[in-house]
Amino acid sequence: MNILFISAVLPYPLHSGGQIRMYQLLRRLSKKHSITLLSFIRSENERQHLKELSFLTRVETVHRGKALQVKYLLGALGNYSWLLSSYNNADMRARITHELATHPYDLVHIEPFYVYPSLPKIAIPLVTSEHNVEYAVYEQFVQKFPLPFLRPFLFLDVVKTRIWEESTWKKSNSLIAVSEEDKQVMESVRKNPVTVIPNGVDCTHYVYSKKTISADSLRCLFIGDFAWMPNREAVRTLLTSIWPSVTALYPKATLTIVGKQFPKALTAYVNSSVRLVEYVPDIRTVYDAHTILLAPMGIGGGTKFKLLEAMASGLVVISSKEGRMGLLVKPQEDVFEAHTKEEYLEALQTICQHPEKVSVMTRHAREIIEKQYNWDTIAQALDKTWRSTT
Repeated sequence: MNILFISAVLPYPLHSGGQIRMYQLLRRLSKKHSITLLSFIRSENERQHLKELSFLTRVETVHRGKALQVKYLLGALGNYSWLLSSYNNADMRARITHELATHPYDLVHIEPFYVYPSLPKIAIPLVTSEHNVEYAVYEQFVQKFPLPFLRPFLFLDVVKTRIWEESTWKKSNSLIAVSEEDKQVMESVRKNPVTVIPNGVDCTHYVYSKKTISADSLRCLFIGDFAWMPNREAVRTLLTSIWPSVTALYPKATLTIVGKQFPKALTAYVNSSVRLVEYVPDIRTVYDAHTILLAPMGIGGGTKFKLLEAMASGLVVISSKEGRMGLLVKPQEDVFEAHTKEEYLEALQTICQHPEKVSVMTRHAREIIEKQYNWDTIAQALDKTWRSTT
């Protein structure tokens, strides 16, 4: 099949969950299909990574830049939300129109939905793949926004996003969710079924290793791109509430925070027990050097790559219900679920006092990854969806 794939971000480097997902799926499906990628970029420097996508038939890029621009803010005064305004791009629309006029494509795949404003009218099937229910994520953020007088304006942006998101779902010939929870929301809006194609892990890339954990060697880890608001909120909760209690009980405990654009407002909470790392060449080295993943996510939606990769690598995972959302795991059996600082301390005490239980837990978590979240199996599901759409 000939696929025209429209992406909000270049699928390389693998800095975000969305990039990982698209890269892994495109790399596998390019062996079966001819895939042309049209991708937005934020910086011209991103073009240096095009060689990493050589498995695709062709790649073209359109400059979008950062979302915080006057033209995008002004665009949000109309029918579009701020997010959608930043993807209402005449250049991309012209590129897509030209591609469809000059090449015999079987379908158009957009990922995620918010590139839709750049899509011209098309006469072939449309597949939309969502990484989460976007408006729901923003709504959770707005509800917790620290300046109440701004919330009405932010809620208006949420409403606009929801209108366009639900409209895109209805117009799509096939719609893809990453979790059953997201699927239920989507199917409440559109009549046709939604396909779940989850996020995954390259099981040959991430190797399980049994961790030795004791009260004197709690090597904790947090991973996240801080351009994504749920990660900013989670690391704030971790540093201001949870971590001080952890170090009070376990003075030798250490925490490594890996991610770009760490919030400057939180630097006052970084002490000798906390290490900040903006970038590592190989994230596997970070998983190998740590024993526990802390993920106090307060905003749900989609599924969290950090949990999948940590489970594949043998780390013990402590997260919230929102953090494990969408994953087929049982709390207190496959991962620890915690919400308050007291519950995090209770989980850590269990980990230190019952190493064999923890070993069974991490082994079973790895088995779940191999059976449910292997990219090879997941790619087959997307292949089936593409073929059934035409």
